[in-house]
Amino acid sequence: MIEIISENYQFDMAYFNRVVAFICKELAIEGNATIKIGEEAESQNLNKQYRNKDYPTDVLTFPLNEKLPDGSSYLGDIFICEQVMVKQAKEAGISEKVELTTLITHGLLH
Repeated sequence: MIEIISENYQFDMAYFNRVVAFICKELAIEGNATIKIGEEAESQNLNKQYRNKDYPTDVLTFPLNEKLPDGSSYLGDIFICEQVMVKQAKEAGISEKVELTTLITHGLLH
């Protein structure tokens, strides 16, 4: 199961759950993961801590690929920055839905 969480960003959870299920099926991804849509400050802090880059970025992945006690796999965590995602969508002339789908796919590919 891949869980999508967001503190502030409003999105169509049912739609994105279907998108994630489709992507996982097409890419033969099995296991658990968490996708968090968060704020710019958190993105910048994570990017600085893990990549030594002091600016917010669109998507960060933290792959784990660990076996859980129940035998399932925990694939890892994906962080998507809401503000960067919104800015990129505007710059590309696409909807936030399309950009978020792109970032989720990018994160899952890692």
